[in-house]
This record gives sequence, C-alpha cells and structure tokens, in this order.
Amino acid sequence: MQVWLKEPLAAGEKIKLSVNYSFIIPEYGTDRTGRLKTRNGIIYEVAQWFPRMAVYDDIQGWNTMPYVGAGEFYLEYGDIDFSVTAPASIIVVGSGELLNPQECYTEEQMKRWEAARNSDKTVIIKSEKEAKDKKTRPQVGNITWKFSMQNTRDVAWAASEAFVQDAARIILPSGKKCMAVSVYPAESITKDGWQRSTEFVKASIEHYSKKWFEYPYSTATNVAGIVAGMEYPGIVFCSYYSSGSSLWSVTDHELGHTWFPMIVGSNERKYAWMDEGLNSFINEFSTDEFNKGEFKDKGFFGDTNSPFMVQYSFSDDADGLNAIPEVIQENNLDVSAYSKPAQMLTALREVVLGHERFDAAFSEYIRRWAYKHPTPWDFFHTIENVSGEDLSWFWRAWVFNTWKLDIAVSSVEYKEEKASKGALVTIENLEKMPMPVTVKVKETNGKQYTVDLPVEIWQRGSFWTFSVPSTTEIKEVIIDPENKLPDFNRDNNEWKKKAF
Repeated sequence: MQVWLKEPLAAGEKIKLSVNYSFIIPEYGTDRTGRLKTRNGIIYEVAQWFPRMAVYDDIQGWNTMPYVGAGEFYLEYGDIDFSVTAPASIIVVGSGELLNPQECYTEEQMKRWEAARNSDKTVIIKSEKEAKDKKTRPQVGNITWKFSMQNTRDVAWAASEAFVQDAARIILPSGKKCMAVSVYPAESITKDGWQRSTEFVKASIEHYSKKWFEYPYSTATNVAGIVAGMEYPGIVFCSYYSSGSSLWSVTDHELGHTWFPMIVGSNERKYAWMDEGLNSFINEFSTDEFNKGEFKDKGFFGDTNSPFMVQYSFSDDADGLNAIPEVIQENNLDVSAYSKPAQMLTALREVVLGHERFDAAFSEYIRRWAYKHPTPWDFFHTIENVSGEDLSWFWRAWVFNTWKLDIAVSSVEYKEEKASKGALVTIENLEKMPMPVTVKVKETNGKQYTVDLPVEIWQRGSFWTFSVPSTTEIKEVIIDPENKLPDFNRDNNEWKKKAF
C-alpha cells in the first residue's frame, strides 16, 4: 500500500508507521512458509510475515512490481529487531543474533550452547531423546525469544517442540567466529540425514567466505520442514526428508543465496538470473571442495557442458535471461534463472577470461555492490572494468539473445597438396554465438598441435582458416577437446582421416 504524508520529511526527520496485521500460517505457502506435522509436534516455518518498505532506487524510483510468485523479492536494507513469544516447550530459531539465550535454554542447554561456540564438531543442544521431554526445557509458561539483525533485507523464523537442535562454530577469514545451527525433527535422522546438517552449514559458509566475501551475520541456521528450499538472511528452510547429496545440495544452494541476493541486493523481481544464476555458479565450487569431493558432480546441475545440459539450456523454445520471471515460460524458468547463467559464468571463467582474471572481477563485483542494488549493466561493467576486456559480444549472445554455439570442422587441406608442406584447417560457426575455440590437430606421425583461437576470428564471418606446420598427413582434428564450450552439436566437432 502507499502512505502519503501531508508534508515531505525534512532532512534528518523520522517517521514511525504502526500497522496492525495478522494471518494464519498456511500448511504450504508456495514453498516459502508453512507448517509440518511430525510425530513430536508441528514445525512452523514463518516468512514473508510482516510489512516491508519498498525499494526506492535511482533506476526506476519506487519498486511497485507486485510479488506474484516466480519473481521472488526486491528488498531494502535496514536493522530489524523482532521477538517471538511461545510456550516454553518450543524451540525458536530466527535470523540474526539471539539476544537472550540464557532465558531460552536450561542451564544444561546453555553449557552445550557455549561448547558449540568453540567446537568444530557438531554439539547436540537438544537431543532426539529430549525432543518431547518437557523437563529438558525451562519450567515456565511462555518464553520470549529476542532477535536482532543489522543491515539485513529480511528476517524469518521457525518454531517447534519437535526440534532436535545442534550447532558448531564457523571460523571466518578475518578470525571472527559465528555459529552454524540446525533444527530438525526425529524423522530427519536417517543415513547421512539432518544430523550432518551443521557440518554442511559450516563447510558452506566457510568456503564462500574464504573464496568470495566474508559472511556478515552472527548465525547461519538450517531448518528442516515442509519448505523444500528457501533462503532468508541468516536462516534457510530445507526439506525435512533430504539426505546425503540432496541435503548437501539444497543446504549449500540456499546458503549460497547469502551472497546473492542477501549481500548483493539485485532485483529478483526483474532479473532472476542475477541471484539464482550467480548462486548456482558458485555452488559448483563449494560442492567440488566439500569433504574432498564427497558430492562432486552431484551438485544442482552436474556437468553443465554435458550434451544433455547444453540441449536443455539452448532448446529452440528457450527464453532470454533478461526476461522477467512471469514472462518466462514456466518450463523454462530453471534454464533461464539457474542453469544457463551458471553455464555462462563457467564459460566466461574457463574459456574467455581465465581463472585469475575472472575471480578477481567476480570478487570485486560482490565487494563493490554489497548492500546495494546493482542492475545487469553494473555487473557487466564491473566484470569488464576489472578484467580489462570488452565483453559486449559475450553479454549480447548469452543474456540478450537465445543464440546457440555450433562449431564444426569444415575442411582439411594441404599446402601445395603436399602433407609435408603443412596443412590448412578451416572451421565454421554454424550458429550465431561467438566464442573463443581451442582446436587439437593430430598427425599420423604422432605429433599434436593445440591451437587457441580468440573470439575475434568471427568478426568478419562464420569461417576461419588457420595453418598447421605438419610434416605428415593429418590424422584427426578435434574442436574443443576438453569439452569447455556449450557446443550444441558435438557430432561435427571431430574430423578424421578417411581410411582407404
């Protein structure tokens, strides 16, 4: 709603708005909020639960786009204090710092809480055996849990008497410490189940903090419930029945959203790829690193350049990345918001810029736009400024169009028709997307040549011919031998000498 003031606020003036509101927590609120009945009680996951100030940015003014589901959110930063009053049998977790743990836990649970603050191993705060034992909770009527969070775009919370709770410390690159906390019902304790959640939370937060930008909050909490996967500052909701690689993937993905869009506050209502896509990209690094690769290749998408993933992302009915979520065809949202942006950034890092230049530019983007509201052009400009390269051709192909890449070996000829004089290899780009390309050439005498061709070879047309100083016949020519390019048709990537 809009609130019109009789007079504009003068510089330094403040206004306080009080809004009365209430709602019934739904059983399933479009995978954002809800309640789950377990054998030891109901788990309440509560989000999108209070009025928020709309964003006013210098691009479009007030953000008046309504929330209708697929587009998620665009929120302003601020300091939020909130409290939850509940029966003493209930454990409450929330965004930000719990200000009064000594009022919320028993003496024994406080000892465990303090032990967890200094432990790299998971410490049980409330065990499965204690889940329904009211004697293991403070013997009072109600408890008010008080939370505070600074410079945040949102807060959420969860509550249940069914919660098993554990925690451990997170060590950040600056030396600061925060806590990894997990709450889950007894049903979630299975093989590689939620008893590993805190281990996953700790590893995920420590990885992203070390590689990109330090985690800014006092706690990172993972809640098991009916919500399959949703992110909020300092707290995430994940499916109570996940385990093993699926629990790692959803936990790591939702926590990855801390950086996009909780720290870098892009407009999810308009540019889903700037939060889901950038997050999906960084998830691959954390998955490869976790526990010496325990879940490697079992991340959100696996090999983004596999034939299936390329065909999936570059289908004929694909939508552009910059379309707003409600315009994107429903079956294409995963592609446009998640997988294709991740493929794009992988290609930019692996093929175009290289690891060092890309990582420096990507880290600077996070630092430069932390707690601000970047547009796609701010992202483009930062990557180009830091890497020192004009990438307009790249964004045009990947973001603003739905072009494909299909590079083929067109011909192999010998100079003066003699193999000993060297060879001329011609490749062709059968589609519209330009990309640098690596070609491997093998001679019958065993010699090999690897030729790295820059994207500029396509500036004047779709064919490019290069010479190879061969001395015997060419045995084989292979385009993109390491499968780094999202080539739509790899069947034409190889040329072999005909056998007579």
